[in-house]
Amino acid sequence: MPSRLEILLPTISGFGDRLTALLGHPYALARTALRAEISLAATCLNKSKILDVGCGSMPYRCFFSEATVYHGLEIDQPRNRANPNVTHWYDGKIFPLPDKQYTGVICSQVLEHAFQPELLLSEIYRVLEPGGSLLLTIPFFWPEHEQPYDSQRFTSFGLISRLEKLGFQNITVVKANPGLSCLMQLGIEWAESYGRDLHGRLATLWRLAMVLPYTMMNITGFIYRNLPQVNRNRSKAELYLDLVVLAHR
Repeated sequence: MPSRLEILLPTISGFGDRLTALLGHPYALARTALRAEISLAATCLNKSKILDVGCGSMPYRCFFSEATVYHGLEIDQPRNRANPNVTHWYDGKIFPLPDKQYTGVICSQVLEHAFQPELLLSEIYRVLEPGGSLLLTIPFFWPEHEQPYDSQRFTSFGLISRLEKLGFQNITVVKANPGLSCLMQLGIEWAESYGRDLHGRLATLWRLAMVLPYTMMNITGFIYRNLPQVNRNRSKAELYLDLVVLAHR
């Protein structure tokens, strides 16, 4: 199984422009951590038939290249209708799918937008084959976003409890971007909230001005989350950006 560092390195290979773009990107910490953790967790799934719930642009489909079936599911809303990746549309309640249809389900950064989260999780459980797996990610610390479609956050304990009540078992949880790396990403997002109110030349100047501070904060976060002593730091368990959960039916 590849290490998280080995997974991350291809995303920054070539250095030069790519490395500069990565380190200056406002969401480098969040996205690289999720990508690495999802890639690792994907190795534990039976990938023959995959359902991507809230598929969006399918950013993690590359980790399921051997799947014979890879379907995308989206809620039927006008803002989603132009998405070419969608295989199935649903009403926000019941999936238009038969029971025990898929060997694996991926649901990344979607559950926080479900105003009936237990119903969404129960539908995922229903369409999974016995022995199938759910790969789920959800933010723990993150500002409200996509308003008014942001509903909740879960602690690891609350999410595990809900999954167990539905029948999921062998649940493992990874807390991505702990401690200082979480704070660095939140600090960048706080700065970004000001930039989003700017337009035209001011927006361009803002983006240029923030490359260096973002780079320094990203480097700090990358170094911190890869330090061995972080594993012994209480913040590893209590302060983190995202949850990455693997659960089995």
